[in-house]
Amino acid sequence: MDIVWNHPDIFSKVGVFSGSLWWRSLDQSDKKYDDNKHRIMQQQIRKGNFSPDLKFFFECGKLDESGDRNNNGIIDSIDDTLDHIKELFDKGYKPTDITYLELDEGRHDVQTWGKAMPVFLKWGWGRNE
Repeated sequence: MDIVWNHPDIFSKVGVFSGSLWWRSLDQSDKKYDDNKHRIMQQQIRKGNFSPDLKFFFECGKLDESGDRNNNGIIDSIDDTLDHIKELFDKGYKPTDITYLELDEGRHDVQTWGKAMPVFLKWGWGRNE
């Protein structure tokens, strides 16, 4: 995501599988930590430019992890991904620019990504019939 976001002149599509969209500039245990200020990729989206040709594919598994820092019943990797999708919408991207795949039995592992890969490849390079 970082590479594509920062090089839209080279790339037009990005696939994020169980993304590390939680990377922070301040540890979440710090009293000053704020989800809306300290997630690095989220800030890049906010401060970056809209690139009309970019398309985004996000995959998360409901079993990617067990963390739930805001105690809303949704694991953090899903929360972080949905928050980043919202940032993209706020930036001006449309629902047709973004695909989100959530796998009920999905884990942070190769087997899960292997199940998602055909969906991603068809999304990015499949023929419309």
